Amino acid sequence: MVAYRKVAVCKAFWHPAVSRLRSATRWLFALGLTVYSGIQLGLCADLSIPAYVGGPGASVPVAVLFANDGRPVSGLQFDLSLDNSALSLSTVIGSAARGSGKSLYAAPLAPNRTRFMIWELNQNLVLDGAVVNLFVNVAPAATVGVYNIHFEAAVATDPDGQSVPVSTSDGTLTITPSYGAPVVPQGVLNGASLLPGAVAPGEIIAIMGSAIGSVPTPEGITFDGFAAPVIYMSSDQVNAVVPFGIAGHNTTTLDILNSAGTATSLSLPVVSSTPGIFTLSGSGTGPGAILNQDSTMNSPDNPAERGSIIVIYATGAGQTDPPGIDGLISTKVLPKPLLPVSVQVGGAPAEILYAVAAPYEISAVLQVNCRVPVQIAAGSSVPVLLSVGEATSPPVTVALK
Repeated sequence: MVAYRKVAVCKAFWHPAVSRLRSATRWLFALGLTVYSGIQLGLCADLSIPAYVGGPGASVPVAVLFANDGRPVSGLQFDLSLDNSALSLSTVIGSAARGSGKSLYAAPLAPNRTRFMIWELNQNLVLDGAVVNLFVNVAPAATVGVYNIHFEAAVATDPDGQSVPVSTSDGTLTITPSYGAPVVPQGVLNGASLLPGAVAPGEIIAIMGSAIGSVPTPEGITFDGFAAPVIYMSSDQVNAVVPFGIAGHNTTTLDILNSAGTATSLSLPVVSSTPGIFTLSGSGTGPGAILNQDSTMNSPDNPAERGSIIVIYATGAGQTDPPGIDGLISTKVLPKPLLPVSVQVGGAPAEILYAVAAPYEISAVLQVNCRVPVQIAAGSSVPVLLSVGEATSPPVTVALK
């Protein structure tokens, strides 16, 4: 949902405020670059990538790790460069950055270089661990050998906006003769939260991986033989909708057939629901893609009144009533989830006014209108949780006054 392509996100999902989403994201990115300018490098905090091994055609999950034994860090920016004749990158936010309440922004600077920023409008410290998860996609014709993933221009800031020294340790990917897996289970992500795991009927997913290629027909991606509607496609990422026909299954087999005739098959667990709320940054964390009662985009500069109605967009709500139809654009009949829907804002239950398929969107998108509890405290980053059945989404935030 953002202009920075390599943040994995449901690129085909839009709601009426999409232009505000784009402009807000660009503003955040520009502000972050301004904050980080002039930082001097040093040896207090460290960014590193371990050594990995993969084969031609593989999608190799690679973690960018952060460790800090010096001054606190609340924001990071760095560039990664690699041999783009053999390798390409797809990226999602890592667990440490997610746990810190940060968002991930990524922008290509050149065919072989990508800039990453881990930042949000809070003073939370970045935790040690994986801050970015890369899917390093190896070209099928890549030459066997050792390839470097090189850090450039790494900078950091503390909660007060002061520079913090950063050291870096480059990573390596050794390409062996054996052909690799074009898609791995951890590369099948919820299209809103960008977390891997079990899939639910009607869930928008992002499939990350090498050698997906151009899928000539929708039948190129199936779950247990049911064709998955494709809503975005590139050589290393496909966004699709899990067919409603897998409802009631314990597991499902995802089959991908690319234009070169290369088939990939994965077994994935199935759950009745796995909700995720779409976010402003498209990284699965930070401010939600939430509308205020007047249909304007919620933000710290445009907070919602407590007691007013907000509109939340999500996916992963599972089977619907009437039963979901794959690829249906909801118009007159708006299916609602079979499972009960609830929302917590600031830890308090919100009154649900409306929880059905979003009008004029593919039926995999859930729209929830709810009333913000009046008793909670105002703030620029109030947590929001969406529950469908027994499953609860990762938190996003909303600004309240």
